[in-house]
Amino acid sequence: MHNMSKVGTNLWYISVALCALLAAGCGSTSSASPAPSRIPSPEATIITTPITSTGCAKPAPTPPGRSVNETILSGGLTRTYLLHVPAGYQAHSSEAVVLNFHGHGSNAIQQERRSRMSLLADQQGFIAVYPQGVVGPDGRTGWATGLRGRPRVNDVLFVSDLLNHLQSILCIDPLRIYATGFSNGAGMTNVLACTLAGRLAAFALVSGSYPPYPGGCHPVRPVPLLEFHGTSDPTVPYNGSMSKQLPPILAWLQGWATRDGCTMGPTVFYKQVNVTGLEWTDCQGNATVVHYRIQGEGHRWPSITFKEPGGTTGTIVKALSVSALIWSFFQQHPLVIS
Repeated sequence: MHNMSKVGTNLWYISVALCALLAAGCGSTSSASPAPSRIPSPEATIITTPITSTGCAKPAPTPPGRSVNETILSGGLTRTYLLHVPAGYQAHSSEAVVLNFHGHGSNAIQQERRSRMSLLADQQGFIAVYPQGVVGPDGRTGWATGLRGRPRVNDVLFVSDLLNHLQSILCIDPLRIYATGFSNGAGMTNVLACTLAGRLAAFALVSGSYPPYPGGCHPVRPVPLLEFHGTSDPTVPYNGSMSKQLPPILAWLQGWATRDGCTMGPTVFYKQVNVTGLEWTDCQGNATVVHYRIQGEGHRWPSITFKEPGGTTGTIVKALSVSALIWSFFQQHPLVIS
């Protein structure tokens, strides 16, 4: 795993923030996306370590159980996100947060419907947040993951600013902040695993595109990572695509296992009709790399359920959706401060 001093790490992140903001001046604009500022603002600092929430004991900013579009200012842009405060939210109880990123050409509302994460949030009591990507040079919404045509804005700064804001208005457990996403949104989740591993606890990615991250991927700690991918995905091929700058999924997973210092794997731990579960274990810290390969599945958020065995007889206790399995994984991996 790549080792960097804390000072060097902070300077690296800040330089990335400044470079991305300067580059943003060349990006396309739309009526929904104001022109990015050409000069970085003094507060353009990415917070890479946990901060205390100051939103505890404050009334919920939106009606619990409902999803509401909200805005913040980040990097000279007005950015939007869909916020779902769970129905049973208590202002004095520290809750988990799941950031859920939409795919290329999609939006926050579609991602809420695709993942059905808000229904799960009401059942499990976590806060679901769906950030909205801006329009890129290709005229479609997305995330700045390094692919051609994607937005040229500082989305890592946006996530940092969004978390700062959420922690000022809601009672959030700083050790239980997680990220998931679909397609280009899973690519953004991968970027966050590389850059904000000191603040986000665990990461789950669905049908993601993982181009090489500019400057390389250097997480400050080993990270727990869960990935789902179909073998018949035409958009993000399972075996990779040189023309699309996309690595084979197993090679990308092995890259994470190496960063995490995993010494075992991949080993098969789960077998269902069309699903094979692979895992890399004996990793540093509390990390693990888990992958579900779905035979014949295309480019979508899978609708299959996963059987969870229980007891000594191996009888099925319950069937979990992809979102429920993601939440179960998150619950097992809070942020550990060394």
